[in-house]
Amino acid sequence: MLENYVGKIELWFPVAIYVADDLFSQQQNEIWKDCLLNLKKNKPSGGADWYGNTYTTHDSYDLREEEKFKSLLDKITDCVQEFANAHNSTGQYNCEHFWANIALEKNYQEFHTHDGSIFSAVYYIEVPEGSGSIVFNDPKQPDMLPIKNINERNHLSFIRTKYLPKAGRLLIFRSYLSHMVEPGTNSSERISVSLNFG
Repeated sequence: MLENYVGKIELWFPVAIYVADDLFSQQQNEIWKDCLLNLKKNKPSGGADWYGNTYTTHDSYDLREEEKFKSLLDKITDCVQEFANAHNSTGQYNCEHFWANIALEKNYQEFHTHDGSIFSAVYYIEVPEGSGSIVFNDPKQPDMLPIKNINERNHLSFIRTKYLPKAGRLLIFRSYLSHMVEPGTNSSERISVSLNFG
């Protein structure tokens, strides 16, 4: 609730994003990095219906098949349950999709949602300088009649937010939330994994 007004302003329907940093060590991330770069040599890129040009194993190879990623999957699943608990949910959430993304300079991912899932997550394994940020849109957009003459955005008027990628960072969000990945200027691979839970 916002104070110092004649009337009171109550905040409802917030958009929540779960953030955890330094989930795993750099040494562990290096192991996953090597595994995914090797996978890129042997598996075709998926995402046939995407406009973006990032290499991905979405629809071409499920990382749940890789034993090396079990500890990462287990930890992210625990974090998804923690996020769900914050919503007062007692349901169990299971990973339904688990894929890799490898991006070089100018690679990007267009705005999209993860239809058919409840929670989605991204974990950053390798983040070279110049890597593109992930950008989230306010789900109320497009606003056909936006508020006039806003001098500075605040919690009542934000329409977009972004997170810089960081090795070891986990983001979890509701799957309906529209998001994209900006083109980067990185000359070496930015490597992440994405997951859907239902």
